[in-house]
Amino acid sequence: MQYDEEVIIANAVLGDHTDNYEEFDQDIDPEKLGEKLIQTNTLKGTYREYQLYAPRHLLLSFVEKKKAKTKEKNFRIDLAWLSSEPDHNKIVVWKWLYAALAAGACAGLFLFLAIAEMLKLEYCLVAGVITLTAALICSLIFVYLMRDEYIFKSYFGGARLFLIENKKPDQQKFDNYFISLQQIIDRTQANIPVTERLVGELKMCRRLRDEGIIDDETYTSARTAIFKHDQYKT
Repeated sequence: MQYDEEVIIANAVLGDHTDNYEEFDQDIDPEKLGEKLIQTNTLKGTYREYQLYAPRHLLLSFVEKKKAKTKEKNFRIDLAWLSSEPDHNKIVVWKWLYAALAAGACAGLFLFLAIAEMLKLEYCLVAGVITLTAALICSLIFVYLMRDEYIFKSYFGGARLFLIENKKPDQQKFDNYFISLQQIIDRTQANIPVTERLVGELKMCRRLRDEGIIDDETYTSARTAIFKHDQYKT
């Protein structure tokens, strides 16, 4: 289907809040800034800033290091078009922890053999250093791959837009900000008709695709889901 742009323009006659580029203040008004949450991960080289703005917007600034390259993303989300129930991903790759424990046990074994003089000291030292190094590397990989995050999506299309890591910077700050974010999302949606929410979400996803925040596949999937909604068809 190639009628999404025409449908968006046609529905603009609703006259209420949409998500066109020009409708958002390009110059940020400091008086409209709300709560802020900053999450950093030195090991992964990531920096994430979440700044509530005006009644219903979230300003996001992400910095990530991948393959010796630093990627920065600055974008905004209209909270009225989000689901207040994000996906929760808690991933622990236990095999790396088991590998670290096994390597640590081997290092301990070589230390015992050296003390008991069952093997030559130089052999035990070399083997102990190697296994201890392996234990440290496996431990770092275990920590690096561990994830406990919430991924916020658009309400009708289910497009994954941004994530927030749990317990960063600490559990209380995270919980307070997370609950506040959910409450704002629910409150902003309360008095907006479903038809306007469908159109607004579609426009926001189109804008985020154009800005390179989401890919074409994510946008197409969200657009298809929105088009199939009964209220959009009417």
